[in-house]
Amino acid sequence: MKYFLATLMLLLAFTVVRAEKRYEIITSLDDRFTVAETEHWNVTVEKQLSLRFADVKIEPKSNSSFSLMLYFKCDTPDLSQFDTAEKIERSVRASSEKYLSSTVEKTIVLKTLNVKGWYGFYTILTDKNLATNKNIPKGEFRYITRGMVRLSKDSALGFSLMSNDLNSSEYKEVFNYILSFVKQNK
Repeated sequence: MKYFLATLMLLLAFTVVRAEKRYEIITSLDDRFTVAETEHWNVTVEKQLSLRFADVKIEPKSNSSFSLMLYFKCDTPDLSQFDTAEKIERSVRASSEKYLSSTVEKTIVLKTLNVKGWYGFYTILTDKNLATNKNIPKGEFRYITRGMVRLSKDSALGFSLMSNDLNSSEYKEVFNYILSFVKQNK
C-alpha cells in the first residue's frame, strides 16, 4: 500500500510539473491555443484574462539569441478591433511608429502576411545604436519584428520578436512558430 501511495504521489507531482509547462490560452468560446515550453524555450505567461487576452514571453533556455512576446487577443464581433486587414494594418503601423526615433528606418514599411486564408502585417526595425556593432551585449537586440495576424474569426495575435540575425534558422523557426497559431479560415 505504501508503495502504491508513493507511486501515486510521484505521478501526481510529475503531472503538476508537466502542467506548469503547458499553458492554455482561451481567447473566445471557440478558440483555445496551447503554448508549451520545449527543450530549448522557456515560456512565461505575463498577463492573462480568459476570453480577453494573454501576454506570453518566450525565450531560449541556453542563450539570448531572441526574445518573443505574443499578444493573444479576443476579437469577437462585439469587440471588432482587428476584424479587417485595414484595422490590423493601422494597428501595426501606429504601434510601431513610436520606435522610429531609435531606429535606422525613418518610415514604417509593412509586409503582408497571408496565412491559411487570414491576413496580417509586420515590419522589421533596426536599432540604430546596434546596427553596425559586431558584438551586441547580451539581452540587447539589433532587430525587432513587430506585427499582427488574424488567428480565426474571433482572435488575433500581436507579436514582437527581437533578434540579432534575420537570416538564421532559429529566427525562421520562431517566426514560423508565431504563424503556427493561425487556424484555417473556413
